[in-house]
Amino acid sequence: MEEREVGFIELLQVNPKFRRYWVGNAISMLGEWFNTIALFVLIDAMSGSSELALGVLFMLRMFALAFPQLLTGVLADRYSRKWLMVLANVLSAGAVTSLLWVDAGNSDHIWFVYGVAALLMVLHAIYVPAENAAMPNITRDNELLTANAMNSATWSASLAIGSAIGGFVVAAKGVEVAFIVDAIAFLVAAAVIATIDIPQTKDKGKEGSFIASSLGQVKEGLVIIWTTPRVRRVITAKALWGLFGGGLVYMLVLIGADIGMGDFATGLGILFAARGLGTGLGPVLARYAFTDRSKWPFMLGWLVSTCGLGYALIGFLQWEAWFVLFVVLAHAASGVNWVLSTVLLQERSEDEWRGRMFSTDFLLMTLVNGFSTLAASLLLEYTEVTLYDAIKLFAVLQIISGVVWVMLVTPGEKAYAASASS
Repeated sequence: MEEREVGFIELLQVNPKFRRYWVGNAISMLGEWFNTIALFVLIDAMSGSSELALGVLFMLRMFALAFPQLLTGVLADRYSRKWLMVLANVLSAGAVTSLLWVDAGNSDHIWFVYGVAALLMVLHAIYVPAENAAMPNITRDNELLTANAMNSATWSASLAIGSAIGGFVVAAKGVEVAFIVDAIAFLVAAAVIATIDIPQTKDKGKEGSFIASSLGQVKEGLVIIWTTPRVRRVITAKALWGLFGGGLVYMLVLIGADIGMGDFATGLGILFAARGLGTGLGPVLARYAFTDRSKWPFMLGWLVSTCGLGYALIGFLQWEAWFVLFVVLAHAASGVNWVLSTVLLQERSEDEWRGRMFSTDFLLMTLVNGFSTLAASLLLEYTEVTLYDAIKLFAVLQIISGVVWVMLVTPGEKAYAASASS
């Protein structure tokens, strides 16, 4: 008899491993959004062309997160996922601390800031596959959906709270305070995660040098994913959102300077808080509303289209303060897409290659996200297209892409559902 899915509070009460895992993640993520707002403000202050400079920052962050995924999934399968998460947090604290010596008035230092931003994403690329692959190792089957929804909601709450407070703090006290808070958060998170015992079935690796054997495992993981259609279909869901969502989130930053809510840091903080509220509410509501797992694969594309609809409303209507609700709507849909696709991938994979699967998942998402951001920034910098016209374009294309994706995956998912029920 199928076990009842546990509730959020119940999960924290009955599963001490997940409770510590959740606390560590929450602390790390809350500090990180202080850091992100501060980075945007610092780059804006140091650059002569904020649109292109912020576009470069977005692109560097995405590509620095993408390309290491070729190997970080191997690390998550071969080595202790717990200690990979601890190491990533400790090194991130050191990287953030180095930003305290940046002179915001010296534009020559902008390349150092870009370098640190890229390094932070490389370390995050180590953290994410280990984090996602470890989730099924510390939860039971009837806890997995709740655990992922809680993790996503916590990321979103951290985004909302960290961005809102970070925007006001940076505006009032400067970026240095944000960097100090972030460094402390990374260290505390590392200390909490270090106390967790995370069981794991490790891949033994292949003979030869680390690089050669790792590349062999990368190839092996890609072959497994490609020859496992139930995984291959779902693994494109996050990338589908990033195809136009990357450019839309980048343009959300630019809207922050254009909405009349105080200075750039304050406006950006408010809009990113709305984004966080949406991505937090979406998975929580999905936990109760979308109980029929058989419908999840078909919903992923419609959720992307819903996100596009939220941004289309922003683009086609003249800005008003209450339009932050459209941001909430758009990212509630993207948050549900994220959680449902993550749970499906966790359920459809094996422990020995789950790290490589999630690194591939992130590689696809971050690559298309980075190119989407690059396309949006070049469009705004070198053409006569206005910000709101660009939002309209990307939003409409995102709506269309979701519909096309549903049409493409439906035949395979129907066949898989039929075979699973027989």
